Amino acid sequence: MSANNETEKVIGVPVPREGTPEFEKMNRMAKRAIPLILIIFIFGILEQQAFGMIFVNIGEQLGTPNLAPLITSIPGIVLGIVCVIYGSLGDFVSLKKMTMLGVVLLIIGSAIGFILGPINIWAVVIARVLQSAGGQVAGSVFLVLVSKYIAKENRVIYYGIFVAVFRFSAALGVVAAGYVTKIDWRWLFAVPLISFLFIPSLAKNLPDDHAEGATIDWAGFALIGAFAGAVTMFFTDMNIFWAAACVITLIAFIVYINKAKSPFITPEFFKNPAFIATMTVIFVGYFFSYTLNAGVNAIGLNIYGIDSAEVSTLLVWSILLAAVLGFVCGPVIKRIGRSAGIIMALSFMGLGLIAIAFAIPMGKVWALAVAPCIYYFGTSFFYSPIVDTATLTVSPEESGRVLGVNDLVQAITGSVGVAVFGGMMSSGAMSGGSIVGVDSGAASTYANVFLVGGVIILAALVIFLVTKKTIYSRSRAE
Repeated sequence: MSANNETEKVIGVPVPREGTPEFEKMNRMAKRAIPLILIIFIFGILEQQAFGMIFVNIGEQLGTPNLAPLITSIPGIVLGIVCVIYGSLGDFVSLKKMTMLGVVLLIIGSAIGFILGPINIWAVVIARVLQSAGGQVAGSVFLVLVSKYIAKENRVIYYGIFVAVFRFSAALGVVAAGYVTKIDWRWLFAVPLISFLFIPSLAKNLPDDHAEGATIDWAGFALIGAFAGAVTMFFTDMNIFWAAACVITLIAFIVYINKAKSPFITPEFFKNPAFIATMTVIFVGYFFSYTLNAGVNAIGLNIYGIDSAEVSTLLVWSILLAAVLGFVCGPVIKRIGRSAGIIMALSFMGLGLIAIAFAIPMGKVWALAVAPCIYYFGTSFFYSPIVDTATLTVSPEESGRVLGVNDLVQAITGSVGVAVFGGMMSSGAMSGGSIVGVDSGAASTYANVFLVGGVIILAALVIFLVTKKTIYSRSRAE
């Protein structure tokens, strides 16, 4: 690649080189758009967390408690699918048009939920699907904007802010859901309608470039979406049908990208050792991500005999800690480097899960409030450097696809982990005793599950240390 060219010669939206007038112009526009994009992202996460907490209440109020889980599960499947699609589209299509579509879907979904939600549970499900599909655009566009139009040395700061905003939104959603149910839960749907006010500013400041001559690979997106949906459904409702669907869609996708003329993701991605190694670290490192809150809740209910409200009150402090640390992790990573940040993060995440196991016999405050802080401290410093590292394994024009795959891997590994560990906890596996000193029974099961989870995350650390030279082979920055 010639140093004289302002853009890399790779299929995708041309990305100006840092230091050029065009890059500086796009950098200023991105910085004006990012705050509004983050607010829309907050709305999406708030809705996800809030309805994930109160779907049982909604099902009972509408007289369909058996259908209530669909309020969370179906939008969750949609979210996993659109993550990879949006990130990949960011390499080819206009970010402005993507964002406008997302805002429209978010507003339509919110309006349907607010008006028709109290009448029919399927209106709630449809509204949440549209909200999930629309709200996720903001998250994907934010990551693509940062990876393409923010100076390389400052990206980790923005990724850290992204993590902080996610954590604050999650905590806000949990708290808001509890209070709104005392009034009328449909008012939750009204909050994202504010997004309508942001349309003029976003239309002015978001890039409207698209890849010349590039076509959107709908067939490829359909196949990867079908695979993601099949995997999610398999670990939601394990049966032979979904197992077969996983295998068939994966084979179909592999055959397709090897035969298609212009697939959105080429076989070369999977021949890139740095990319594969980084995705492996992400898969193993996030394996317990969906399980921690559910596991802590189970400990509170079945070991200490307290309700979920009290568990949430204890656990929310660790989530808020992660949110606060998100704002400082960027400068810290910028100072110590990506590699050191990943090592520190995985160490604390693994040791945090082990600490929860050893805290169980010490009392509820230690197990439910203090020990989880160690894990969440680690997560605050993991996302930023690992995502930045992933984008450095490819050219700037391909970074959107990497971000999409990253989101998909996180969604899949979290679903797999919660299915595996959730099944172990509900079945009472490893209940004969534990090295942490608890009696046999439920306490032993929970302690051992968290110990196993901690060992798995520390295994991700080992994988990273072994493959670090390969991962950073395309970049001197560690």
